Amino acid sequence: MAKEINIFLALLRELQKIDPEFPLQYAVCLAEISLDEGLSLTALSGKTGMPLSTVSRIVGALSKHRQKGTPYGLIRVTISPEERRKKELYLTTRGRAIIKGISSVIEQNADQRLRA
Repeated sequence: MAKEINIFLALLRELQKIDPEFPLQYAVCLAEISLDEGLSLTALSGKTGMPLSTVSRIVGALSKHRQKGTPYGLIRVTISPEERRKKELYLTTRGRAIIKGISSVIEQNADQRLRA
């Protein structure tokens, strides 16, 4: 069990590189966007089980429009070419780097488990 907790801590430390107080709801949204780039705010709300208003605020913070503090710049929001009212969500270069760091932690620990 200690190994699993250490993996969990390593993942949390990756998130703390973004911001020492990075909210878990933001991490959930970032992970969902990384798994399905181009998804809409409504789809993200459905996948996370969070209200659309909450997801909209989180997306603002993850992109360029944080209400309080500096925005994170981890995702970019674009208007759908097919439907002008639909916003599509994509990772930025910085967002990809964060996801890559998280993936590396998971891969390293999976490799160590296979060797053990």
